[in-house]
Amino acid sequence: MQLNRNNFLTVLIQSEPGKPALTNGLWAALSLGIPMLIGQSIDQRESGLFVGLIAYFVNLANVGGSYQIKARAMAIATLGIIISVFVGTLVASIPILAVVLTFVWGLASGFAYLYGNTGANVGLVVGMSFISTIAIPGDLNVALMRSLLCLIAGGWAMLLSLVMWPFKPYDPPRIAVAECFNALANYLQIFADTATTTENILDVRKALETARMTLGTVRIGQLAQSWMGEQLLVLIQDGDRLLGSVIALTELLETHSHQQQYRSIQYLIDDALIQMSIVFRSISKVISGKSARIDLNNLDRIHEALKERQHRQRQAMIASERAYGNLVAVSSLVRTIEKLIKQLQYTAQSAKSLREHHNTSQRHAEPLLLIKTEQHSLLSLLRDNCTLESAIFRHALRLGISLSVGVILYSITNLPMGYWVTLTIMLVLKPNLGGTFQRFFQRVGGTILGAVVAAIILAVIASKPALDIITVITVFFGVALIGFNYGYSVVFLSIFILLITDTNNSTGWQFAEVRVLNTLIGAGLAFGSHYFIWPNWERDRLPSQLAIALRQSQTYFNDVMAIYQGIEAYDEKIIAQRRQTGLAIGNAQASFQGLLREPKMHPELVEPGMTLLVYLGRFTNAVTGLATHLEHFRLTVQLPELITFVRQISLVLEQLANAVEQEITPPPLPDLDAMLRKIQPHLQALRTARISELEIDRVSVASANRGYTPTRQAVIDYSILDFEIDQIVRRLSAMHSAIVRLNFSQ
Repeated sequence: MQLNRNNFLTVLIQSEPGKPALTNGLWAALSLGIPMLIGQSIDQRESGLFVGLIAYFVNLANVGGSYQIKARAMAIATLGIIISVFVGTLVASIPILAVVLTFVWGLASGFAYLYGNTGANVGLVVGMSFISTIAIPGDLNVALMRSLLCLIAGGWAMLLSLVMWPFKPYDPPRIAVAECFNALANYLQIFADTATTTENILDVRKALETARMTLGTVRIGQLAQSWMGEQLLVLIQDGDRLLGSVIALTELLETHSHQQQYRSIQYLIDDALIQMSIVFRSISKVISGKSARIDLNNLDRIHEALKERQHRQRQAMIASERAYGNLVAVSSLVRTIEKLIKQLQYTAQSAKSLREHHNTSQRHAEPLLLIKTEQHSLLSLLRDNCTLESAIFRHALRLGISLSVGVILYSITNLPMGYWVTLTIMLVLKPNLGGTFQRFFQRVGGTILGAVVAAIILAVIASKPALDIITVITVFFGVALIGFNYGYSVVFLSIFILLITDTNNSTGWQFAEVRVLNTLIGAGLAFGSHYFIWPNWERDRLPSQLAIALRQSQTYFNDVMAIYQGIEAYDEKIIAQRRQTGLAIGNAQASFQGLLREPKMHPELVEPGMTLLVYLGRFTNAVTGLATHLEHFRLTVQLPELITFVRQISLVLEQLANAVEQEITPPPLPDLDAMLRKIQPHLQALRTARISELEIDRVSVASANRGYTPTRQAVIDYSILDFEIDQIVRRLSAMHSAIVRLNFSQ
């Protein structure tokens, strides 16, 4: 096995985007701390701790969304935990049955990944409750008492989450939609400060998809669509259109940043970007229900100043193609900014309407009525994945087998606290090998550090109240950091586990050693099972993901260029295809990131893989720039050679997709520059003709050529194409070169 030693520390300390979830940490601390306090006050410390731990488990099933979705997930988790604890308590004294049922519970927990993040979390806590209980046998009375405590714990967790929790007053769909516009503001801010990357665009796309999913979960629970739901859907669509316009603007700015005329208006452009970012953030606040004022006046003034500069440049323009090209570039920028301002005006009005409706209807909130869903779809999804072709099925088998082996191992060897082995397996083993590999080192490293700190705390502090306070604090940080950095989270959770386990004042170092040993065994079993039992290498998945992204980009390019060729008329499918292309590139990006975490990742794949994804994103940005310009497109004249150019680009994209999918070297690129040289004279002829018209305008005030002419419209039609086709060829060449170097067979 080849490990990437240079990235070892990165695997341990690398954090996910975003901030620590302090709200979730406080949530977990209350759900655990209050039952502990009550148990201690009534001399039932162990029962209070048990209720707190189960409540903590139930809270892990709360992954957000509408209150209805959260309630359903937590109720299912509570029921699953009750069944698991009851059965686990009774079978714990029957070793063979315990091993068999451990496999069954592990299989079910693995299959829970089929039902998204909520299903995965519910499966995790149900599985953890079972494997924890089979290590502590009991009779029927004990089983019933534990089940009753689980019911109390589930009720307490749901009460805290759904009724008493005051720190999230806004509906989840509104927060999700507001985040879309906040992500757009971040994108513009980053572009204004430095330069954006494909990941920055994917962040906006991810926010849009999250908003769609969140709104969709709410809609499932309603008998009829509500005004609020419709307005939020409109805002999501506005966000998608604004993303296209923002990409078009930044694409134009990158293309023309070297021109002298652009430098003369750069300070105005920079101000426009900053003001747009401010407007986006204001819209985000208004949507989420916060107090904010959406002010477009500054943006309007900047737009007027740009139009004045454009007018002066037109008046001072000399009769040269270069000067006219600069004028067209500035005109394209002004038109794009004008379009963005109009879109922002409509979006601002929708956001204000949403806030006004919310303020007048809070006392008459629309109920979320449950409707029956098609249960057979859940069963069919399960049935369809009962095959080794399914990565989830292989994961479920690996989980069941490794948990059973863990139970057998700690039972035969009489390991103290042996259930830590199986708990570690549950937490480390992931459907993809890269995720398991990263969790392996984060779990081991975090456990060792946490065990050392916990041992020191136990050696220094003897006061039970003080230890209880530290325990609650460690839960707070442990839960708050789970999504930010799992390794950091494990440090605090390991301290927490050791503190609540050392109830008999045993030696802290002894417990630390046991904890570390069991964690090493469990992490080793998890990683070994994934490495040797039907390994799910991201390296095997990445080629197909890249091929899908390339083919979606090809479809997007063909759809847009069909309108420029006069083959199709503009319709909403362009926006839908842009979304599909963005999702495909996002999936390929996620697969590539998974590859970077795998133990057999070869450094030679990093550079070409990154290059391909970066230039694929930039290629689609160029196509988005062309798509956004279609609002001004009238097709007054046909552009010769364009059909041949489109066919060549489309053919190259198909060849690149086939090469990646089949893991072969793509055919050599055709001479795309020669095709550009055939198109450019026609574009030059249009510019020359338009310059002649402008010269006539100067000498004849009453000239018929003043204002609209077919030549002027033709220049408007193809001005953006003139700018972007060179970028398309350059970026396609970079993608071809990257795929030639992308040797998966290494």
